[in-house]
Amino acid sequence: MIRALAALLTLALILAGTATAVLAQEAVDGHPLISPYEGSEGGGEYWRFDEYALITGFDFDARAAVTIPVQGQVTKLDYDNPDDRSELEIFTNYRDALDAAGYQPIWSCARDGSCTTGSSRNAFYQANGMRAINGPNSHYTAGTLSHEGRLAYIAIGVGRRSTSIVIVETDEMDRDMVTVSAEALAAGLDAEGHVRVDGLLFAHDSATLLPESQTALEALRDLLEARPDLSLYVVGHTDMSGTLSYNMNLSDRRAAAVVDALTTDYGIEAERLIAAGVGPLAPEASNADETGRRHNRRVEIVAR
Repeated sequence: MIRALAALLTLALILAGTATAVLAQEAVDGHPLISPYEGSEGGGEYWRFDEYALITGFDFDARAAVTIPVQGQVTKLDYDNPDDRSELEIFTNYRDALDAAGYQPIWSCARDGSCTTGSSRNAFYQANGMRAINGPNSHYTAGTLSHEGRLAYIAIGVGRRSTSIVIVETDEMDRDMVTVSAEALAAGLDAEGHVRVDGLLFAHDSATLLPESQTALEALRDLLEARPDLSLYVVGHTDMSGTLSYNMNLSDRRAAAVVDALTTDYGIEAERLIAAGVGPLAPEASNADETGRRHNRRVEIVAR
């Protein structure tokens, strides 16, 4: 029986400061965001700024892990498991604690072939050096936690002998947010014919809307309900990082995700909304630094 209550982990949702542009490696005993399972022994390393290949799936045809690059403060921890605890018990305790703190899973695997075949176990190590995935009962999860306007990516792998934990703290949600309201959106449309919708937040490098987007979505709903004759283009924008074709596709998918949320979750008629993406072709600021790039990643609405 899983002794979850006896070994329940506590998550301190206190994220470290914003990553600097300096790459440095330091030894660490742990991390304030997540506590090791009781009885585990080990430690790890910390980089003030680096890129990590977060595993978000497995391609059986290529026998390779599917990854997305995540940049920020990187902490890698490796612990020896207590001898009398199973992989399932340890992993369940981590997931219970993460879920209680608002964890949003991206991909998980266990005992279904994607974590346990010889090729997939090797692929985990080849993708990012994760050693814990090493037996038929291995478990893995990757996802995000948000706190105080910032986003942390977390990957946990639990194998027979060890547990690997990686935490990447980003500034994806660390932005000067303004209060978004139907009145403010209406004023922008009336003055310029288009307006930026602050507060629409997406998971890194994807079109998945984060829960923190609710306020902005509700403001859009209120605007459309207050003006029943109004129809909109919902336009996605990106910075210039990456290829043009990739950014055009990403911006289009993000605009479509907003339209889908408004029609599916908020009851707005589909014919009133058209999604489109223009990628990096209409920047608001220079893409020469992160401040400008962050400002260029946005969604706007345009009156039709």
